[in-house]
Amino acid sequence: MPHLDSRKSAPDALPSELMRRAATLGYSWLSLRDQLGGDFSLARAERFIRRQEQRRARNELAARQERMRLARELLAVARQKSWPQRLVRRALRLDAPPRMLIEQIRSGFTPEQALRLIVQEEVKRGIETDSSQDFGEAPNSVSDLRWMTVPTEWGIRVKPGAKGLTLRSINVAGYGDIPDVWPFHSPLPRGAFPLPIVPSDRYPINNKVQVWAENAVDLYEEAIQRKWRPSTEIPWSAIEPLPVELERSMSQLSTFFCERAFLSCETVGKWLSKMSYGYHEVKLYLATVEFDCARHFEVFRKRAFCNGGGMGRQTPGNFNRAVVDGPSWTVTSCLLDLLSGSFLLGLSQLGGYIASNEGDFKIFQLVSQDIARRVSYGIEHLQYALIHDLEARAAVERALTRGEEALCQDEDTDQAFRGALIILLGGGLTPKQLYKGLRELQYFKWRWVRDYVRRLAAAGIQRKDSLSPPLKKYAGLRL
Repeated sequence: MPHLDSRKSAPDALPSELMRRAATLGYSWLSLRDQLGGDFSLARAERFIRRQEQRRARNELAARQERMRLARELLAVARQKSWPQRLVRRALRLDAPPRMLIEQIRSGFTPEQALRLIVQEEVKRGIETDSSQDFGEAPNSVSDLRWMTVPTEWGIRVKPGAKGLTLRSINVAGYGDIPDVWPFHSPLPRGAFPLPIVPSDRYPINNKVQVWAENAVDLYEEAIQRKWRPSTEIPWSAIEPLPVELERSMSQLSTFFCERAFLSCETVGKWLSKMSYGYHEVKLYLATVEFDCARHFEVFRKRAFCNGGGMGRQTPGNFNRAVVDGPSWTVTSCLLDLLSGSFLLGLSQLGGYIASNEGDFKIFQLVSQDIARRVSYGIEHLQYALIHDLEARAAVERALTRGEEALCQDEDTDQAFRGALIILLGGGLTPKQLYKGLRELQYFKWRWVRDYVRRLAAAGIQRKDSLSPPLKKYAGLRL
């Protein structure tokens, strides 16, 4: 057999049938020439290609035998663990490796758990399936009882603990699995079985990092257990009339709290309606925040009127606009729960300090415990967001800068609020009382700024050196 000229083009160097076989094996003319080297003959090319075909045939046979063996093993394991064959087929259609399925079934992964994951993946891929046959079908009768075979987890028994049957205590088995992404855009309770086609309500907040705080479930329980009613739990009869300048100042302070309560209530409600139901712990907690804010509005409005007074002046509202314009819930939470929350918590603690009667003290004490929950959620959520979202830090720090500037701008222009605090802290309008009030106001500012910086640090943001200038001067004071 004569040698072939390797410099010729492929059609001239080798018969077309041989080149077709080489191409089937994945060899181009150049790669085949490199394999054969200098001894480039037709016979040698034929032998090389034949050996490669035989090797591929052996590999394909071995792979086919392995697939058949895995298929037999998968079916045997599925029967042994009572996995429906139709469920196994659905998993395989989603490209689940048979070996992985075998290991999962043997490890105790239940069909109910698998079906939930399969349905989630099918929803992501837009696959419409009917799962009514996966776990059997009830016999024909007057009533269709197939719904009773819903493939959710059964046998989950929980017992009340020292604090009763809490939300945390029922987060067991698959029901406690909180996904990083919730694929359903409808009010589907976590752990329930989804229908293939349900009208979508389009909840845009469906990532855990956007809302999650590990303490939300405990804060919800605390809010429910520590609920209070302004009508009966405040000793209104103990709030005796104050001197007119103090009474007007208290009404102005009450007006400020009413306005901030409205801002928080409406803002939380706007974001709450966008959050997916896969994170019901957060949604339930934020529902209590709305109720807390409504209660704060109620109690401070009643305080303004209880001695024959009335409402004071509106705030300039620059900070309100910064909160309303928040681009994400994480940013909004930082402004409401950490910046404004630290200010309001310090202010309510200050109210307890200046209270001259049991009724006022009780109001500020109860309001303080409600606001403290919001601050606690804000710290945990920001901490979670900073760990799991690399872009969150820059957005939060920009928003805090705008929020701090707006807060300071309101303080500079809101003479009514500032004057009311000075009068209340000093106890009157004499020069000596006003001087005392001004000194106490400086201490209040130092204290809330200090606490605000510490809370941000606990969440993972070192803010002391980047505070807005009006706040930075208080951060550096030693009082």
